[in-house]
Amino acid sequence: MQETYTDEVEVPGTQNAEEADIRDTDIVFDCPHCGKNLVIDYRGAGLQINCSECGEPVLVPIPDGMELNDLDLDSGEILKQLFATRRNYQKAELQIQALKAKLVQLQETLGVMQEVVAEGLVES
Repeated sequence: MQETYTDEVEVPGTQNAEEADIRDTDIVFDCPHCGKNLVIDYRGAGLQINCSECGEPVLVPIPDGMELNDLDLDSGEILKQLFATRRNYQKAELQIQALKAKLVQLQETLGVMQEVVAEGLVES
């Protein structure tokens, strides 16, 4: 029998350090590209992320005294994260489809508006 997890799992993400509530377990560092001060949950140590300011890839530093195997999770926690990631992916896919439909609608509206403007210029 397959278990289903409904709890949302916190996924590490970067924030601007000036706007974040910094905890003792957070990693605070500067983007090497733009100098923006960033903060990320300790589980982001060693990951490559994109800077929230400039979008450039940044390697999250591993704090002194921390080992990457300190972050290893048990199989149940990994499974929870997998299910949460899949749910988030499905939500993102649905949002992309909705945005594509809206884009098509806006392009059609723009085309009609351009025709109306062109007709108005011809009649002038």
